[in-house]
Amino acid sequence: MSSSKRRAPLSIDFIIVGAGIAGLASAFRLCQAGHRVRVLDKVSGPNRRAGGTHLPPNATKVLVDWGFKDELLKHGLRTRASTFISIDTGKVIGCIEWKEDVLQETGADYLVIRYRDLYDMLYRAAVNAGARITFGATVTKVHANPPRVELQDGTVLKADMVIGADGPRSTVREAVVGWPSEEVPEGHSAYVAIISRDVLQNDPELSDLTRFHEDRPDYPIWTGDSRHVIAFTVAGGTEFAIHAFLPDSEVDGVSDQDGWDVIVPRERLPFHFEPKLQRLLDIPATYQRVRLFQRECAEEWTDESGRLLLMGEAAHPLYPCVLQSCSMQIEDAEVLGTLFSRLRAWDQLPHLAEAFQELREPRTRAIYAKETKAFDTVWVAPGPHRDARDQALHSMMIEGHKGWDESKMRWQWDEICEVFGYNARDAAEDWWVMWGMLRERSITREGSCPSSYAAPFCLGATVTHYAEPVVLRN
Repeated sequence: MSSSKRRAPLSIDFIIVGAGIAGLASAFRLCQAGHRVRVLDKVSGPNRRAGGTHLPPNATKVLVDWGFKDELLKHGLRTRASTFISIDTGKVIGCIEWKEDVLQETGADYLVIRYRDLYDMLYRAAVNAGARITFGATVTKVHANPPRVELQDGTVLKADMVIGADGPRSTVREAVVGWPSEEVPEGHSAYVAIISRDVLQNDPELSDLTRFHEDRPDYPIWTGDSRHVIAFTVAGGTEFAIHAFLPDSEVDGVSDQDGWDVIVPRERLPFHFEPKLQRLLDIPATYQRVRLFQRECAEEWTDESGRLLLMGEAAHPLYPCVLQSCSMQIEDAEVLGTLFSRLRAWDQLPHLAEAFQELREPRTRAIYAKETKAFDTVWVAPGPHRDARDQALHSMMIEGHKGWDESKMRWQWDEICEVFGYNARDAAEDWWVMWGMLRERSITREGSCPSSYAAPFCLGATVTHYAEPVVLRN
């Protein structure tokens, strides 16, 4: 049985603090598993962040398993390559192309999608699954014994478990580790906007640049000295999402305030780039701005009672607007839902909470390190290092046009299998087979099994694998 269809023998009450991607996806999966979920968020309504997001195969396979294939076909677009362009001259440097055979070995398609479409998809799914979502509810204090939260208006809400999905400045994290999370400005900010392609009808160059090409589904990355712009077509081909990364030292008149509600007028941004990109960036009147920070994982993701648990950016750092930003949160939700679909006794709670950190911390640390290193590829100053990078990208583009032999295909697979080939559901199911069942058998042998273990389901548990790759096609 797929973990997304398994219902826990013991149903409990969850409060999730935070209604972002991590919070909504977790609410959906926990409701699927038969639990009762309430989501609280301090913002006034559903997220309306601009821009787009990547859904690489490790995320797409999860969403398809959750039943979102039709919506992904409607809103998402496939991509197979990223084309690198000089931000100063507009010259094509080279490209990184993922071969079809290699991508399908990972288990699913690589998509790009408008952030709002992904958010709305998860919001509707969570509500339809039974989650209660309350906006305008600011959590000021969190307690573990008994699990409860206090709201700004004095309301106290109780649950059996409280999950912190409330971002890097998490109130729940402070309750778990005892102090606020530390962060250091990285020195750059991302500026995000969406363009309707209708406004480009009188500019053939930009119209072609922003059009989705079925025969070459790639997206451009303009790269320069300590700055880059990444953009791709979304909303079924009708809009173009822009994400520009600039040094904070070069942007005047912008406060240190951080968050997706920070709006910056176009005229304050120092866009002095190649002509085609310049025309594109001049179209939006305003940009949403979010700062990049260097952060550390929480040392502990759960408290001693096992009734408070951190996930998403409350537990581990993520950069905004990068390849795995949303994917890590979707993986978190799948692992959480799979683990808690096994719940049948109260004393399992701390063990499942610890298992969540055991499974997710190494994965998220590795991805964060890769994303940090990726900036070194696009923020290269003129000189030998840039020349070497440009030559490597150019060679990859030429070889891709000629056709790749088996040795190059194997190299590419080895490079991406760890990231794109990861299966969050299988990781959680494997943990259960290796450790969860072992614990239950030990309890049964010792004769200390509580009444709720009368018919241990673990005896019939199996690891669920995908029989075939998930391919999105109309």
